[in-house]
This record gives sequence, C-alpha cells and structure tokens, in this order.
Amino acid sequence: MRNFIITLPVALVLGTAGFAAEMSSMDQNADGVLSVEEFAAGYTNADPAVFVAVDTNEDGVIDPDEYKTATEEGGVLADK
Repeated sequence: MRNFIITLPVALVLGTAGFAAEMSSMDQNADGVLSVEEFAAGYTNADPAVFVAVDTNEDGVIDPDEYKTATEEGGVLADK
C-alpha cells in the first residue's frame, strides 16, 4: 500500500512533465500557448481541423489544459 501512495504522485508528475515539455518545445515564442502556426510546425501531418478540435474554448490558441486533454488516452492527439 505504501508503494502505491508514493508511486501515484510520481507518475502524475512525470506524465505532466512529459506533455509540458512536448508543448514547450513547440511554443516558439514561449508565451505558454500554441498558435495555429506553432501547432502546424509541430504536427506537420495534422489536418487543420485538428487544431480546431483541440482548441475547445475557441480562443484561437491551444493552452496547456487543452493540449494535455488532447494528448491523453482517447484524445485527438493521443496517437499522433
């Protein structure tokens, strides 16, 4: 039981760090969000409709929460 309690928070932090590092590598101007241009440069084979699907709040950029949701299992970018 003790191992589970320690392992779960570590797994959550490592998972978060992974998607954050991936998003950060595409965020060319380091403003914390991905523009359509930054997204297209990072996902060169993605249809432009994918950006629209990931940008769930329709503000024209992909924020960290939207990116995390899209890259999690079952998300729009999970298999990309």
